[in-house]
Amino acid sequence: MSKIPFFAFVEGMNVDGYVHGTNCDRALTPLDVDYKLSPADELPGTGGGKTRLRSYYSHLAENGSLATNFKGKVTIVLFFMDKDIDDQVGLLINSPHVLYTWFYDVENHVFHEGDVAEAVSSSCSLAPNWCRREFSGRGSWQQAAAQLWLEWVRLCFAAKSLKITGAANYGRYSAVNPTPHLSADSAQVAAFSAKLKSDALQAGISERQWNETRAFVDAEYLSGHWDRVFKGKWYAHILSSQVLANSPNKIDSKHLAASLVKHVAATMKFDSKWSLAMQQKIRELAILHGLSATPMTKS
Repeated sequence: MSKIPFFAFVEGMNVDGYVHGTNCDRALTPLDVDYKLSPADELPGTGGGKTRLRSYYSHLAENGSLATNFKGKVTIVLFFMDKDIDDQVGLLINSPHVLYTWFYDVENHVFHEGDVAEAVSSSCSLAPNWCRREFSGRGSWQQAAAQLWLEWVRLCFAAKSLKITGAANYGRYSAVNPTPHLSADSAQVAAFSAKLKSDALQAGISERQWNETRAFVDAEYLSGHWDRVFKGKWYAHILSSQVLANSPNKIDSKHLAASLVKHVAATMKFDSKWSLAMQQKIRELAILHGLSATPMTKS
């Protein structure tokens, strides 16, 4: 039997384990609490990461197994999930055993907290001074990138919140930005918007509802909260496009996007409001169930 008392599950395999694992480490190691973190694809069932997490959470909740104490052995299970726009469509799970990103997904937090210039320099072996000129300081690059894809975000948010299936969706890269790191094509924006709006009206969605989705996205951008509606997994795609187009040296494009996001994650300081809040909630969950005095053990 495993002696590990704290089990955490994450949606994806690219940076989820590192980001959520580091927050677990900072929260639990000072308490001498050992933990195990696993990706969703290790859970039974089918479907994507969040589908499996939600299914396993429901199973444990129904059986009272999210936190157990058997003969003095405490076991806690925690799930880390991307928020997506679940808060806008009423799908958030209200439980201390489910912790959400504050932004659309964990990659948003990676780029929000990380240093893009430093990451590109180390990932692509490019001179730091060129990278600083090209990508500026922390927080600058991702704002510009998100602004370039504003039209696509408007379409994707409308489609998902209004439950319209079609070509515009969060599951694909922008179809209106032919070159990912450059501005949207106005003709393609007009065509996609007209088609999606027509589909919405035919589905019984009012003009007011359609306009409200656009206004919501615009308000998030204007208030500096674009990461709540912009999918963070798009950042690496845009970044790799810019690197390949503008680099002063030849770059190996194979797996570049995946490499970039991992290098950005490696520059995180884990001292943002979100990271500290996650660490606090993890720590509180452990202490609530009496794990603060549990000595660290190995399975």
